[in-house]
Amino acid sequence: MRLLLTLALLLPALALAEDPAGDDMRLTVKPVLCITDNRNPSCDMSFLVVWQSGETGYYCLFNDFTGAPVRCWSEELTGRLSEDRIVRENFSYWMTGSEPGNRLAEITVEVLHMGTDDRRRRRRTRHVWDIN
Repeated sequence: MRLLLTLALLLPALALAEDPAGDDMRLTVKPVLCITDNRNPSCDMSFLVVWQSGETGYYCLFNDFTGAPVRCWSEELTGRLSEDRIVRENFSYWMTGSEPGNRLAEITVEVLHMGTDDRRRRRRTRHVWDIN
């Protein structure tokens, strides 16, 4: 019984010891939503991209617009980038390490298209039974 209790207490500690802190990549992008309509089909936005890793290393930031990295950092724990962009459709930012095909973290910026044909504009101005 003591052995079972000891194992139950030690297993979570062993799992934490085996999980390296280096797999801990956090990526934040602000803002993550663009709202457009028929009059303004695009958003002129300024993005703030911030990342933080559990261990120092070589990291690159990519997006869907270019095949090349937007920026790379060498032997860093954190990084930030400001980028101005005109947005018309959804796209993603992602971080990679030394292997470019392995995405460590990814954020999608969404574009919401709102039509100007508002329901209030289509509402009848007369009563249904009015025949004039």
